[in-house]
Amino acid sequence: MSKKIITNLLRYATREGAHNLTITSRPHQISFDYLPADGVRREFSLPKKLEQNFIGNLRQILAVAPQELIVKKYCRLNDQQGRLAFYLTILPDGQGEKIIININNRENDIWRLNQLGLQTSDRHALQKAIHGRSGLIIISSPPDGGKSTTLRALLTELNDPRLNIYFLSENLPIELPGINLLANRPANWDKIIRHDCEIIAVDDLDEAGSLEKALRAAASGRLVLGTMTGDDSFEILNKLLAVNLPLKLKLDGLKMIVSQRLADLKRSGTKKNQRQKIALFEILSLNADLKKFLSETNSDETREFAAALEKIALTSGFRPWTTDRRQKIKDGLLV
Repeated sequence: MSKKIITNLLRYATREGAHNLTITSRPHQISFDYLPADGVRREFSLPKKLEQNFIGNLRQILAVAPQELIVKKYCRLNDQQGRLAFYLTILPDGQGEKIIININNRENDIWRLNQLGLQTSDRHALQKAIHGRSGLIIISSPPDGGKSTTLRALLTELNDPRLNIYFLSENLPIELPGINLLANRPANWDKIIRHDCEIIAVDDLDEAGSLEKALRAAASGRLVLGTMTGDDSFEILNKLLAVNLPLKLKLDGLKMIVSQRLADLKRSGTKKNQRQKIALFEILSLNADLKKFLSETNSDETREFAAALEKIALTSGFRPWTTDRRQKIKDGLLV
């Protein structure tokens, strides 16, 4: 079976206004169905000669191993009409399997690290941290502060077909080839921890239990990227220290906190679709001095503890987001 048959099936479903194409495979029978725009489900089948080895050929074209079960793996196919983007799910179904193709008619824009507004030294530090392939890196911001955009940029930087990457989210679709999308639920955490995955990304570590699971996953040698809501790096650090886990596990697991907020760009015109905002960043790396202080001091929310913690961080090279703001004003980027 050629790739042309698959793309023709997807093009047909798209023209009908369908978002899902379901392929059910059972012994000696393969059926197709989809739900078009009019809401009346349609079914069809292929000629018998095309059904032969259909599922095996489909898996080969989409780079899915025999018997492999996946949930919402992002895939793309190109043909003469352009690019087709879709999520692929393969589940067991009685004596066979069910393949669900969620068709994307439009891809979301994905920013890259060098487009976010990171200072060069901060970008290099972040790249070094993520390519270390272990530990927990938290991206935080106030609500609607751009943390999910930064998470997507990090995944773009890391994405490699040789790596097994899982993305846990309830609300944020990730449209990168080769990344497996699952709901952020305890059962799915348990599933991916049992599997041989190198990288776990989580949208919203504020969900109950997610931060604890992320720390445990990082302690097992995996790279974990996750977002949290907070005003600055120290607020996020205090949330992490409050997690009911051994202090050593928390300090060994956490690698870096990237805190950000959005600011209005200085614009001389009002061009349509012109970028209007840029992020202001601060990066707190959990180095040896900070670990030593935290392991020897009872963490609390007193002003004395916060002041001592910030002093050590500043001595180690930490720069608050206000420093980034001043630099961007000096560079003429902000009002």
